[in-house]
Amino acid sequence: MHQGSALSALLFVIVMEAISREFRVALPWELLYADDLVMTAETEKDLIKSLNEWKNNVENRGIRVNMNKTKVMISG
Repeated sequence: MHQGSALSALLFVIVMEAISREFRVALPWELLYADDLVMTAETEKDLIKSLNEWKNNVENRGIRVNMNKTKVMISG
């Protein structure tokens, strides 16, 4: 599947749903959308911990996480 294909996002969501089912916490803390993951946490420390757990879990299943594209937004 080449990047930009209409099926890329759909296939990504299907695969992420299947492999993340074991370790996902639940809404509203984690939200998969297309090829993105949105996470929320009460503190920055909790967010970093959750993000590292996600990264380790998906990488153990063969998916690479690009931390250079990771963005953090603090609200409050």
